[in-house]
Amino acid sequence: MIERAEVELANRTGRLHPSQRGKLLDFNFWTAAVLVIAGLVLAAIAVADGAAAAALPILAVTAWFAFVCGRRLAEVGSGRLVVVTGWTHDFGKVHGRRPERGQYPIYLYTVMERMWFTYLVVQDHSFRLDDRKLRARIQAERTNAVYLTPRTKTLINVLPA
Repeated sequence: MIERAEVELANRTGRLHPSQRGKLLDFNFWTAAVLVIAGLVLAAIAVADGAAAAALPILAVTAWFAFVCGRRLAEVGSGRLVVVTGWTHDFGKVHGRRPERGQYPIYLYTVMERMWFTYLVVQDHSFRLDDRKLRARIQAERTNAVYLTPRTKTLINVLPA
């Protein structure tokens, strides 16, 4: 069993803990990986059938999905995290307009979209907080440290600073 303190220590030193790799190698990554393989197979079949021109658009789309997979793999390989530390304001339940960006470095708000969803905004990147444990660790009206991956800006962890 992985200790939460071990994960927090890795994050505080700017490193991705091995147990957090799943946040990068998630369903979206594996879907893109399957599409890369399918695209390569379809392109090979098109070339074998003498339709090389038909293979070009397939290869273009396949290249995009390969790029997406490569970025995620590079993030896992480097294991580095970027920390954004700042005062965290909670706007609470917002009806209609969402809070203006730039007022606070880190802020929370809850909005009704078929049901209530809470969002964390860090440096103009918005993250929907579906993980209740992560939401519980964010302390409003205090300074928090938000850990993101450098390239893909994937939310990894939030800890009190």
